[in-house]
Amino acid sequence: MERLNRGCPHVYLIASRNYLVTCDICDAILDFDPAAEISVLRSQEAALPALSRYRGIAVAFMECGSEMVAGLRIDQIACSRGGRLVLMGREAERELERQSQLLLWPVLARPVSTRMIMSHLMPLGERPGNKTRVRGLIF
Repeated sequence: MERLNRGCPHVYLIASRNYLVTCDICDAILDFDPAAEISVLRSQEAALPALSRYRGIAVAFMECGSEMVAGLRIDQIACSRGGRLVLMGREAERELERQSQLLLWPVLARPVSTRMIMSHLMPLGERPGNKTRVRGLIF
């Protein structure tokens, strides 16, 4: 299998069925990184081969909860490509509301704003951080 993006870590992956949120994420990514390559998929299962195709991933936005992440090893694959994982969608939001101990990744919770998306795109040292101490929430 050919490895894409040699030397170019500007790959963003979005696995979501929510068209409007996906469009908002794409717009924010292109504002943040005009040279970005964005791969949009409708399911996490379809995202696995896409994740494996790239040498480097900047951020993978996945519409799923922690159980699916662990089961499919999405976090391990994204991390092995140098990327970060951001969860979104109903199951991730439920975990965030319950402050679940299983939740190990940030959640892009609705209503989604450009500012929230941008906070997940910035390098770790430049992020505004989590002043609420709520697991998974980044402003």
